[in-house]
Amino acid sequence: MGMQNRDQPPRPVTNRPQETPGRMSVVSKLIIVTAAIYLLQLFTQRADGSSLAAEWLALERDLVFQSGQIWRLLTYAFCHSEVHLMHIACNMLALFFLGRIVAQTLGQREFLWVYLVAAVFSGIVQVSALAIFPTSEATWVLGASGAVSAVFMLFTLHYPRLRLFLFGLIPIEARWLLAVMLAYDGLGFLGLMPSVFVSSGAGVGHAAHLGGLMFGWLYFRWHMNLTSWWDRIAGRVRTAELPRHSLKIYNPETQPDVDYAGKVDDILSKISREGEASLTHRERRILTQASEHLKSTR
Repeated sequence: MGMQNRDQPPRPVTNRPQETPGRMSVVSKLIIVTAAIYLLQLFTQRADGSSLAAEWLALERDLVFQSGQIWRLLTYAFCHSEVHLMHIACNMLALFFLGRIVAQTLGQREFLWVYLVAAVFSGIVQVSALAIFPTSEATWVLGASGAVSAVFMLFTLHYPRLRLFLFGLIPIEARWLLAVMLAYDGLGFLGLMPSVFVSSGAGVGHAAHLGGLMFGWLYFRWHMNLTSWWDRIAGRVRTAELPRHSLKIYNPETQPDVDYAGKVDDILSKISREGEASLTHRERRILTQASEHLKSTR
């Protein structure tokens, strides 16, 4: 799933939460993991050109639907073609330049959730398309293009008029580049677009690209907060595991005052570090209670 139709993004937006100095960004971590798996693919390559690592991690329709190997819906996004180096190079360049800005906008932890869920969503769309339009031979899908497509969609929705450079030469606003990408993958999915940007012998997962773009649009349109959702689910699981205690009756007026100052400082530090989207429901409630407490003491 190549991404050769996009190149360098604009400079980072300085009025967004910045990465914490001394800490590696989530984008850098994703690139390192992807590069490590690519090296593993090369080291496990056989004489016939096939890779043992790719055979266990790449996405294949029958292995998902018939064998239940659902982990492939995520792991395929960290695999790339061992033959065509531009496959991983273009994906990682796009992730590096666009992903840093989107991560600053959403927060580091939220960006990780978006990237991983977008990869799964794109994988589901791709194997569903292969199931609806079956082929007689096994079709392997690998590459981060679906997840990167979601990142590109979010970048464009937040900064539609910022200029990118098509093929590194042609300046074009993000919104028009998105239109080009939609046309390319839409026509490609229908079989009406020749693979002019793809090396000989390679294929393009147009359905996965469209799935990534769709997820990015849905995420933006529905104001999703995946971190908050996960924290809510994890919190309920932890609550269910806690032992039950006998009911205690107490007078609220005798309770000591809550140290809102310390808690608010911690929450504000988290906002600066990871963005407002990273706040849990409990942390938002603390901010509201602190505000009400401050009003009542004036």
